[in-house]
Amino acid sequence: MTPFIVSLLVKVTLLLALGLIAAAGLRSFGPSLRHQVLLGTLVSCLLLPLFMVLAPQWRVGVLPSVPATNILSIDLSSGTQPAAARLSASSQQPGSIAVNPSSASFDWVQRRSIPLLWAFGFLAVLGWLTAGRIRLRRIASGSWILTGDDWERALREESREAGVTKPVRLLSSSDISTPLTWGSRSPIILMPEDALDWPEAHRRIVLRHELAHVARADALSQLVAGFVCALYWFHPLAWVTERRLRAECERACDDRVVSLGTPAPEYAAHLLEVARSARSFGAPGFLSVAMARPSQLEGRLLAVLNESGRRGPLSRGARVAGLLAALFIVATVSAFRPVPRAAALAKEATAVTTASLTDSKPATPDLASIKTSAKPPAISARRAALDSSFERSVPAQNGGTLTLDLRTGGKVNITGWERQQVLVQAVLAGRDWRSTDLALTPVSGGARLATEFTGSSNTQSSSHRFEIHVPRSFNVRIKSAGGGVTIKDVNGDFTGSTGGGEIKIRNASGQAEISTGGGDIWISDSRLTGSVSTGGGQVLIERVTGNFSGYSGGGPVTYINSDGGIKRKGGASGSSSASSASSATSEPTYVVDGVPIGIGVGSGRGATVNKGSKTITSYSYDGGGGSSSFGAGGIRMNSNGGDISLPAAPNGARVTTGGGAVRIGPSAGEVYASTGGGPIDIGPASGSVEAHTGGGNVTITLTGSGPHSVDVTSGKGQVELIVPRDVSATLELESAYTNNLGHETRIESDWPLTITSTKDWDRSEGTPRKYVRARQTIGSGGPVIRVRTVNGNVLLRRGN
Repeated sequence: MTPFIVSLLVKVTLLLALGLIAAAGLRSFGPSLRHQVLLGTLVSCLLLPLFMVLAPQWRVGVLPSVPATNILSIDLSSGTQPAAARLSASSQQPGSIAVNPSSASFDWVQRRSIPLLWAFGFLAVLGWLTAGRIRLRRIASGSWILTGDDWERALREESREAGVTKPVRLLSSSDISTPLTWGSRSPIILMPEDALDWPEAHRRIVLRHELAHVARADALSQLVAGFVCALYWFHPLAWVTERRLRAECERACDDRVVSLGTPAPEYAAHLLEVARSARSFGAPGFLSVAMARPSQLEGRLLAVLNESGRRGPLSRGARVAGLLAALFIVATVSAFRPVPRAAALAKEATAVTTASLTDSKPATPDLASIKTSAKPPAISARRAALDSSFERSVPAQNGGTLTLDLRTGGKVNITGWERQQVLVQAVLAGRDWRSTDLALTPVSGGARLATEFTGSSNTQSSSHRFEIHVPRSFNVRIKSAGGGVTIKDVNGDFTGSTGGGEIKIRNASGQAEISTGGGDIWISDSRLTGSVSTGGGQVLIERVTGNFSGYSGGGPVTYINSDGGIKRKGGASGSSSASSASSATSEPTYVVDGVPIGIGVGSGRGATVNKGSKTITSYSYDGGGGSSSFGAGGIRMNSNGGDISLPAAPNGARVTTGGGAVRIGPSAGEVYASTGGGPIDIGPASGSVEAHTGGGNVTITLTGSGPHSVDVTSGKGQVELIVPRDVSATLELESAYTNNLGHETRIESDWPLTITSTKDWDRSEGTPRKYVRARQTIGSGGPVIRVRTVNGNVLLRRGN
């Protein structure tokens, strides 16, 4: 039994090491291929014990031979064999070993204790996984089905897009904090409780990711990985391989979502939003596949935003070929049996015997003949000359290109000048700056600046800064692991991405297509076409002409344009700063058509924007806004998440946020407000109002004698309307209450209303509910005032 266990451990270690090395070597390929390699490695380890028992043996003489014990009993000092030694040699077979009773007892205990210890660990891990499986089933049985036209339509359309034909159960539970998927024959997608308040775009992206897991059968892969970890619970490489398998699984699904048309920065923002509320889930999380885990988030965001590293899913033929390759490797490794070299055995025995009988002194090795490789590795010339700060330059021409390949990251400032030269002034800093390899080379009238870390450590850190001067007419190509990028006084094409950091472009012209994994963007005083994007941060596009746009996955996008420039009344010069809400001392004060309307925009983490005081003839804040044109003629504000406060909207407004409170002050014209979840407060409004929230109270104050149409929906919360005393309108008021609320909701009005209630529970919307309604006219009738809310009262009050 002991030789089998030792052989098994050696072969398992070999397979796991080869699998991890192969996956690391395929870094430039897609995550689907790396996932297939790691999965094949785990399957090979699972089948290895069975193959070792059933497969034919392939004996290879690679081990050194061992001399027989009768040779070791020769007296080396005399060159003769004593009688006792001769007696021992004649009574034993060549190569036999005398057995000591005490060592035999120890060997028996060792042979029994090792299998018992393995069985204890195997059953402990298997029990832990079984408990996780049971908990998943209990969570599913206590969850509620996500129904409704929006969920069902999204699930049906995204399943068809993902190629999933088997029925998928879509559930929601308060016991989880991040979307989960498990089950291979009957897949289940489990959403957190706040999924009811998600906007349509967020729902579809989450479903697209989870259905990618279903299409790839990742739940079955995790089940196999779990069993392999139980089988080899003592082996650290088994757990390392499982973690790498899970990481590549998530990255493969990320690639699938982006390949279906979701913009990478937008998807990165959704990942950040999901990961913000994610928490550890123990054994159930081990057996299921979660959309976002904070420990893997940084690498996934960089991978999502890296266009060059994206590959499509593996074809069926490639998966079959990978399976056959894994079977061939495991069959070969399992059949291999190393044995002592037969020819060498006899030769070695003869040599040892002859040497022992003829020479009483052991041979002394010739030290002069021993070779050593202790010489330190050579250091390249450019690294030897590298200091913490240096300056380099290369000749260049107008129209050339500066290519930045900064695998170490770093803050970059690029400035145009009149010289036909690229000048780089670098300051290398941070813990591992000495491990940085840097090269500046001329390339076809331009230059290439490249940095990378030497060595194999995965935890290297740096804080480099690069001041670069280029000819005024010059192109810039950026690929950086992270760090801010500033471009000013340059005319050309600017493309590329940075893993994280702010982007600033000033006094430039040409075309720009630049993205950052997370950070603020400020474009000003330029003539540009194209776009900029950030995975999370605010975007300010100020005094920019041309077909140019900005996108943010988790912050506001602001456009400020004026005829003849923007006039400042004082305050800050235009730079942006972010701080906590408690420490922010000022909000931007804008003046639209002579009316001061300080605009504060929260990012969902209490951040505020401080731009000083400005006079603007036209202001636009846009990040999508929906398809309707209601309210689009005024101020437009959109954010993927966070509070929005608009103190005034003299020409109307269209305001949307993925989640957060909305406050709009005095307004005229059409006002539209929408939030994925949060309260809405509008008024006094002299025009029409439309307000929708996934869950939160709504308060609207109407003023003036003009016609007012109102449309309000709330997934959960109270709606209060304060209308003029002489209002004329058609009322359509409705409040639904569910059977788990514990009491009826009500409609209260300062006008006499006929209020009706349904008697039977309506189950068509999921949770059973009843309705309280009022439908009639007040005054002489007129525009419709429509209110629909769930588990909240409707209050209609007389104003002044």
